[in-house]
Amino acid sequence: MRFTPRRRSTTLPLALLLVAVSVTAGCAASPPSNPAMDGARRTLIASSPAWAHDAPELGDDVSLTASVLLTDSATGLETAAVRDWLDAQGLRLEGQRDSVRLLSVSGSSTQFASAFDTAFGTTTVAGRTAVAPTRDLSVPAALTGLETVAGLVDTDALHPSVTAAPVRSDDCARYWGETLSASWPEAVKVEQRSNALCGYGPAQLRAVHELPADATGSGATVAIVGVFDDADVAADTDTYFTGADLAGWRDGQYVHNAPAAPQTSRCGGPAAWSVEQRLDVQAVHAVAPDADIVYWGADDCLAQTLYLRVLDAVEAPVRPDVVSLSFGGPEDLDTDGDRVLLNRVLVEAASRGVSVFASSGNDGDYSLVGDHHDHTDVATPASSAYITAVGGASIGLDADDHVAVEAGWEVQTRFAHNGGIIPPGFIYGAGGGESAYYPRPSWQSEHVPHSGTGRLVPDVASLADPNTGFTVAVRRSGALAYEAHGGTSLATPMVASMVAIAKARTGVQVGLATPYLYDLAGSTAVRDVVPASAGTWYRRDKSTGQLWLETLYLWDTHPQSLQSAPGWDPVTGLGIPRGSDFLDRFGAEQ
Repeated sequence: MRFTPRRRSTTLPLALLLVAVSVTAGCAASPPSNPAMDGARRTLIASSPAWAHDAPELGDDVSLTASVLLTDSATGLETAAVRDWLDAQGLRLEGQRDSVRLLSVSGSSTQFASAFDTAFGTTTVAGRTAVAPTRDLSVPAALTGLETVAGLVDTDALHPSVTAAPVRSDDCARYWGETLSASWPEAVKVEQRSNALCGYGPAQLRAVHELPADATGSGATVAIVGVFDDADVAADTDTYFTGADLAGWRDGQYVHNAPAAPQTSRCGGPAAWSVEQRLDVQAVHAVAPDADIVYWGADDCLAQTLYLRVLDAVEAPVRPDVVSLSFGGPEDLDTDGDRVLLNRVLVEAASRGVSVFASSGNDGDYSLVGDHHDHTDVATPASSAYITAVGGASIGLDADDHVAVEAGWEVQTRFAHNGGIIPPGFIYGAGGGESAYYPRPSWQSEHVPHSGTGRLVPDVASLADPNTGFTVAVRRSGALAYEAHGGTSLATPMVASMVAIAKARTGVQVGLATPYLYDLAGSTAVRDVVPASAGTWYRRDKSTGQLWLETLYLWDTHPQSLQSAPGWDPVTGLGIPRGSDFLDRFGAEQ
């Protein structure tokens, strides 16, 4: 289905980024004995996603959990009225999170439909099966303390943003241009060429950001939020790094928090998220080898679940400097209530001095995803103005670990035997563009001469192309294996690590990082990325059964609507944070 999303601002006042958010407790009084709950009702605008309005009615009852969000000014009396009403509808109160003014409730789809005067349907959106309300929710007008409801879209919404490189060939290059096939077709004119890289090591990730030797992240804490938990990550990462004559873990340096009730039958199961967790942890340890790392595994990949797991990381006894999120999905999957919940969590993080980063995705402008049918989109949670969105680049390092060539990560594939485009022409690339829901924040409107009024994605970037990717230690059939991986899942923990190092190095106190990144626009602290005439050549093994074994991967050729450009662009944002200039200048002017 094709639809035009309704633009609705769900941002919170910017002043909330600078102060802690609190709930007005009000007087400890009993709720009215007979509240007027049977009269007029108030509609919760955009609480049903547009794509669900024509969905077929749900057949069997399903169990749901939702977040009821109270207003900023809800008094104790108003809060009690909301709780009593929910109880009267047969919904069970499962808990509350005072910092974001949230009541967690559960019940059946029938109970939620009755309580909120809606209906539930089931459909497929963006390739996902979803259960969602087919019309906007409503509540009694007398419930003045209830603002909105999040979490009633039940779908495996958020996917890992990791992308695997093709299986290594025996002629892969250890650095840019080390090997080059003689079979490159004459018809494809490319100035910078190399066989696909075997996969960079930890030292080369640091080289991407031109880090000085003394910038190791000592004193910094990086939190990572993902789905499920692979208990072997710690031991396998230690084996990887010590085997490369690099520092493994010191006691207590890596802590992992497993989910309490993992829904392993959903979200592709633990195997779908194991590589993501390993990539995130190993990338952080590569860029910031002395930083502490805390991993938080969520029960499932529902937006509500992951947003609240971010809150767990933010409110932990040991406060992280940064939180890295390498997952996402089309922002159209969220309701207005979901966006309010996300923003509250992010504002709480900022108020505590925690910087949160999210991947912009690996599907370019989303026009080829699921049922989008050329409709473009940006990723959530990266599209929120209260998070730093991270895009991606293709980067070739030379034998001395200097940047030989780089471009935005938007890849077109061609047949190597004749140079013909392999349909549809786009294989993968960083997400980006303009949000349909979040207005453009001041730090973008002041620095980016771009048409439109929506929030622009991404803000900055790092290495993402799996053909110039990072070697990750994974488990295959129970044995340790080493594979090249990329995606904005790689770029995000790399950028988050850079900011964590900067915070630890200078002691700067920053919550939301994005305004301070835009202060560095056009300076030597950020390396601008522009298109390059470049590409890699790859040969698959005959055992794959492919008819044509050789493939060309051409960089940043505008295969969809996205391409890098001088200054801010929708692939790499402002560019790539670089070296001591970035570390010393980030947040210096407050």
